[in-house]
Order: sequence, then C-alpha cells, then structure tokens
Amino acid sequence: MKKVVVRGPALTQSGYGEHTRFVLRSLREYSEFFDIYLIAVPWGATSWIWQDNEERRWIDELLAKTLTYGQEKGQFDLSVQVQIPNEWTELAPVNIGVTAGIETNKISPQWLEGCMRMDRIIVVSEHSKYGIEKTEYNGVDGRTGENFLAKTNCPIEVVGYPVKDIKPENLDLDLKYDFNFLTIGTWIARKNLENTVKWFVEQFYDEEIGLIVKTSQAKNSLIDRAATLSRLKDLLGEYKDRKCEVVLLHGELTEEEMTGLYQHSKVKGLISLSHGEGFGLPLFEAAYNGLPVIAPNWSGHLDFLYMPVRDKSGKTKPKAMFTPVSYDLKPVQPAAIWEGVIEKDSMWCFPKEWDAKKALKSLVKNYDGASGKAKKLQKYLKKKFSEQNQNQKQAEFIMGEPLKAIEVEDLPKISIITSVYDGDDFIEPFLEDITSQTIFKDKCELVLVNANSPGSEDSVIQKYLKKYPDNIIYEKLEEDPGLYGTWNHALKLSTGEFVTNANLDDRKKLNSIEEHARALVADPQVGLVYADSYITHKPNETFEENSSDGQRYNFDQFSVENMLKGNLPHSNPMWRKSLHKEHGYFNSKFKSAGDWEFFLRCAFEDIKFKKVPEVLGLYYFNPKGISTNPENNSWKVKEELSVYKEYQKKYMEQQSQ
Repeated sequence: MKKVVVRGPALTQSGYGEHTRFVLRSLREYSEFFDIYLIAVPWGATSWIWQDNEERRWIDELLAKTLTYGQEKGQFDLSVQVQIPNEWTELAPVNIGVTAGIETNKISPQWLEGCMRMDRIIVVSEHSKYGIEKTEYNGVDGRTGENFLAKTNCPIEVVGYPVKDIKPENLDLDLKYDFNFLTIGTWIARKNLENTVKWFVEQFYDEEIGLIVKTSQAKNSLIDRAATLSRLKDLLGEYKDRKCEVVLLHGELTEEEMTGLYQHSKVKGLISLSHGEGFGLPLFEAAYNGLPVIAPNWSGHLDFLYMPVRDKSGKTKPKAMFTPVSYDLKPVQPAAIWEGVIEKDSMWCFPKEWDAKKALKSLVKNYDGASGKAKKLQKYLKKKFSEQNQNQKQAEFIMGEPLKAIEVEDLPKISIITSVYDGDDFIEPFLEDITSQTIFKDKCELVLVNANSPGSEDSVIQKYLKKYPDNIIYEKLEEDPGLYGTWNHALKLSTGEFVTNANLDDRKKLNSIEEHARALVADPQVGLVYADSYITHKPNETFEENSSDGQRYNFDQFSVENMLKGNLPHSNPMWRKSLHKEHGYFNSKFKSAGDWEFFLRCAFEDIKFKKVPEVLGLYYFNPKGISTNPENNSWKVKEELSVYKEYQKKYMEQQSQ
C-alpha cells in the first residue's frame, strides 16, 4: 500500500476542482492499494462546493487525517498534483502532475519547467499530450553555463474524464421555438462567443430557430450577468428585426440541472466554436447525453468526437461523429496572452465563418441523420469512457504498475459471530440479511450461540441450518454468560481467519463482508477494518430500503487519540482472529463496553486499524438495546468511564516516556 498525497482545489467548483475529485475517486476505487491524503488549495475566484453529501464528508475526513499526519511529520510515497504545471513541485520520492492541458499548440517555459520536475504526467487529451511533448526551449545550465535543449522526457498518459450517470432534473425554460442550439462558455477570447452568436443570427435571421447561451462567471454574480447581458444586447442591436431567438442562461447549475439541459426536448444540438479545448467537458457531456455536436476539427475534443468504424474493406478507421468545422491555425489574439501559460507565439484554431454557418444549416436540415450519429457516439462513449475504465487507467498510471483486483478466491474464510437472545422479532430478517451477503456461501460461516434465550428462535434457525448446513454453526447454552461471554464462546467455535460480529437487529450492505475482507487482505499490516453505518429507527429495515435520510455514524480515521474518544469500529468491524491469540478475548465482566475495551487493548499494542471509505452497515437504534435503552444509562456510563480512565492513564504514561 502506497501513501499518496493529492494536492489540488478539491473543494472548489472549478474545472480543476472536479478534476481533483476525479483523481480522488480513482484512488478511492482502489483503496486497497492507496492510503490517501489530501492538501486542498484555492482556485482563483471560483466558488466552493457546498453540498453536504457522502463525498464531501469523506474529503473533510481526508483533510483532518492529513493535518494529523503532517503534525506527526509523516512522509508520503507518492504525490499527485492537480494544478497547472508551473505550480508542480517535489512533495514525495515520486511525483505525478495532472493537468487539463493547454488549448494552444505549445506550452510556456514555466509549464515546461514544471513538467521537468515530475516523474509522470497525466493529461486529459492527445492534443494536450502532443503540446507538452513537442515543446522545446533552448536553455542554459545555471551551474555549468552550458547550453541545452529543454524538453519533457517523462512518461505522459492520457486519461479523459469519465461518463457520469446522472438523473436529469427538468428545467423550466421559456423557449419560443421547438428547435434550439446550445452553446456553453464564458465571455473570453478563447471561447469565441461573440462570433458564435453573430454567425448564428446571420444564418437564421428569418427562421424560427433559437440559441441558448449558457454562461457563468464570478459565482453567479448579478453584476457579471448584467455585463454579459449588455454584451449580448449590444451585439444583437445590429439585428433588430430578426426572427431567431437568443436566450441567456446565466449562473451555476447542478449536475442534475445540466443533464436536464442537455436532454431537454427543445435543445437539438450543441455548438462550440472555441479556438481550442484542453478536453472540452461541455462537449463531452453533450455527446454522452446523445446531443449532436458542431465543433472545429482541432484540439482536445477530437478524442471523443471520433469513433472507430469498420469500412467496406474490413479496416477500422476513425470517423467523425459530429459536424466538423474547418479552421485556420494562427497566433493567439493579444487579449488571450497569459504570462506563464499562453505564449504570444503560440497558435490555436480560428473557425471559418462560412463553414460554421454551413454546419449550423446542415444540422437543422439533416437533423435525423445527425441525431442518429449522435446516438451511436453516445453508446460508444458510455463504454469507452466508463467510470470503471477511466478510474482503473488513472490509478494504474499513478501506481506505476497494473493493479490486480482481489478476487473472491483470494479471500480467506470469515467467521460471523452472533449472540442469540430475545430475538424473536429479528431472527428471520437477520438470517435472510446475512445469508444474502455476496460471499456468504463461498467464504463465510455464521456462528450462532443461543445465550439461553427466553425466545423461540430455534425453529427459524433450524430452517436456515437445513438450507445452509455447511455455513451455519449453532449451539445453545444452558446459562447466559452475557454478551461478551457469548462472543468468546462463538470465537472458540469459529474456524475462520477473519472475524466479524453481527447483531440481530442490525443490517449490512449486501457486499459489506466482502469489502471488509478485501480491505484486510489488501494490507497485511492492518489488524482491523471498519466502516461508517447509517442509522435507522425502523426495525428490520434492510440497508437497501433504509429511510434514514442520511443519518449515520461518521467514524473518524483511526488514531489512539480518536479511539479514546469512543468506539470507532462500533457495530461494523472485521478483524483478524489471530488478535485474540495475541491479545486475549473480550472481558466478559462488561455488559456494553467489552468490544471498546478489547479494541483499545489492541490499539495500545500498536495494532493498525483502517477505515473502509464506504457506508457498509445499517444500525438500528433499538430503544430496548443494551447500549441504547435509557434505563441502562447509570451502569453504562460507569462502564465506559472505567475503560476510559484505564486507557487514558496508559496514554499519558506513553506520552511522558
């Protein structure tokens, strides 16, 4: 497992912010190989993400984890820096730079210098890769005074953005006509919005055709909206008697709203006449939503607007699945020069007016053909640019080697220990839940110990014993030894290498046991793994049905200090059975704090715990439960206080040494 730190604007709504989150998702998908840390940086004047969702909470956990690790002067194996190249630096023995690339035909000397500091580089398009690889500058060695040719020699990998499966949200757009083009971009030189609007109006002056101009800048600023609207009015003032319509859609939209825009019944095509794209995310989103696209036949978007098609001779050749616009390659405009980023002698494309107008007219006239081609491209993109494909490609390049997924056959036997007591209301749904686990039949044994229960659970258990004779062990005791005495008895009956407990009233995600086991197999240095749980107040609700509205136990990343604050693993851990051989069994004198005490015992013996970055359990807040019944508060508090005092004393002694 590699300790990898990601540096980028992970909390901003910028393109680089989304790119940072894409990198984080890729690493998270292969969390058995990466121990992830995060350094968040700002990005210009872009707004910050505000949604309170699972990903945001996970990012916050990474930030807190990184702060603690930094205070301990921890070291990293890899760094992944999602920034423009002149901001790349050496943070670890191996450093990977990630950039959206450049829209022109070359990069700046400052970018080249940053590229030369990296061991590997990830870009989003072949266009960006070509621009970096082909850029050369004459330099002078500051130490020797010798002339040299500066260029990038490290490996460069192209990893485009993944297709997102997003449920569309309907937009109530006040559109006059049924046929509308869509263009997306800010009013800057590169996006060429002025010509886009002008050429559209000139082409459809007397026709019932519309153009939606989707733009956003400066955090939904009303001032920016007014300025953009003023530009449009000035431009359109020259075409006073036109029939065609131009509509401004200003402001930030959610991903669901943007999907609704692409899929709107009155939006028939996307037009982009920009001078260049590092990738062209709006074009990509439009394409995988099945929308016909018009764009110049140059720069980053060609990676996904072409697809391989077999010709009559049987040869496979790339075919344009969009309406390409011809162009001239010329030096960038003075207004576009950006010191350290866009050089004055760099070039990008200038779409030809006549061909752009021809493309607009052609899409209207031959809409059925363009739409059919777009649907074929959509199907191709969803396969080639699937989230799984792109995550794997990126994670493997970051690691520097193929990542072999842990197969089910690689997992050892897992023992699920359960105390059966007064469980008539829960036993059958519990057994159905456990036996439905993805690896139950192949890798699990359920060890049920009846603690002299007053209930009638036997008949149900016997039914499941007949159904799973090789997977269930059942024993009934003559006396109740208490919860932890029962667990200890189950442990001695168990034969698995890994152990997890399962309470009768709690439920698990269908792949919960499998994911916990994978995490333990992935890192032999880890003794115990745990995950967050949702909370429900409805008995016998399954994980898939849960109506908890996001209520959950958000457990901290492991540290001894955090373990002292409370029982991190709580109701959803898995651990190596060997821990009991080395550190003893649960202390049966406890009624509810025995698991916390045992896990603290292990933590103080330097056993490593790891959090699985996924919600895998459903905890039922049972009003009659041992730890949740208010009537038990008096002795429960005493138990927990005694455990805390014992291990707090040990902690202080360790700190003083």
